[in-house]
Amino acid sequence: MDKKELRKKFKDLREALSEKEWFEYSKRICENLIASFFFKNSQTIAFYYPVNKEVDLTIAIEEALKQGKEIFLPKTHLKEKRLSFHKVTDLGKLSPGVFGILEPPSNNPSIEACALDLVLVPGLAFDLRKFRLGYGGGFYDRFLRETRALKIGIAFSFQIIEKLPQDPWDEKMDYILTEEGFF
Repeated sequence: MDKKELRKKFKDLREALSEKEWFEYSKRICENLIASFFFKNSQTIAFYYPVNKEVDLTIAIEEALKQGKEIFLPKTHLKEKRLSFHKVTDLGKLSPGVFGILEPPSNNPSIEACALDLVLVPGLAFDLRKFRLGYGGGFYDRFLRETRALKIGIAFSFQIIEKLPQDPWDEKMDYILTEEGFF
């Protein structure tokens, strides 16, 4: 299958999740993340806000805020095809941005990619080599190229396949986290 066919397949699989499965799997992923060495030893963390039944990391975001960690969420800059990450202290202050995804206000402080400790990356699929299939815009690949932070791909276990088609610009994750744990 090519990337376009794979994108459709994995979008459909994710959409087929019941609300209960989506919530339970997301909760388990958050618990695994919060218990991890990576989370405990990171102070500046780039999260994402879920859309279309992506793994919901809200529980982990709230826990990170309680622990005094600095949390950043992306803003999409469509014209420049890039992401910037802005500090968040209250999820209630997010508003719809590009593609209808909730984003922090533009005037919230931003962080340079090189200043992050941990980046949590959504994807439609990941492979056993830790490569990611995104939506096809290259937004995350461009951002990830600029950081030395630990990169963890976040997905449900059914989103993991043996091998994805790979392009030279595709960025590799350090780890993948599913409801079954890290690999």
